[in-house]
Amino acid sequence: MSLDDISHPILYSTMTTLAYNINKKYYGDRHYMWCTPYFGSDFESPHFTVPPSSSPIEIYNTLKKEVNGVDHHNTKIKLNRRGIRKGASTMLKLNKITQEQHDEIVYISKSAKDMHFRPLLCVISRLEAVPFYHKVNVKDKANPLSHEYILSDLPQSAFDIIRID
Repeated sequence: MSLDDISHPILYSTMTTLAYNINKKYYGDRHYMWCTPYFGSDFESPHFTVPPSSSPIEIYNTLKKEVNGVDHHNTKIKLNRRGIRKGASTMLKLNKITQEQHDEIVYISKSAKDMHFRPLLCVISRLEAVPFYHKVNVKDKANPLSHEYILSDLPQSAFDIIRID
């Protein structure tokens, strides 16, 4: 289903404070995010939305627990570190950053403390997101029936950030 076809006016995503600040500093305040028109998962509903691994509130809560728990076996933080490095490699290949900037981002992602991965909830206007939308292949979704979208180069002016404490 295309982003144009959904009726929900709002999209949700969760990112870390570190990813947000890297996007701001190195990528001109442009953001890459997976998003969904559903804030959480509703397993009681006959209408499938998203599984927990794609649910913005579930991702937020997991990151928050990992940051607060100072757990050296934290999965979401490790995935975010890897995602930041993958993003830097992609931006380098696209000539959007220099090798020096790439190396800085890699260093930052490896040396950042758990507290730098505090979660941020992103609330995005669907209408403002449409020009930045990319379809997610069904094989890449957390569940083939879930509604997931990728936004690339989304300006910070197109979304609000919320912290839930």
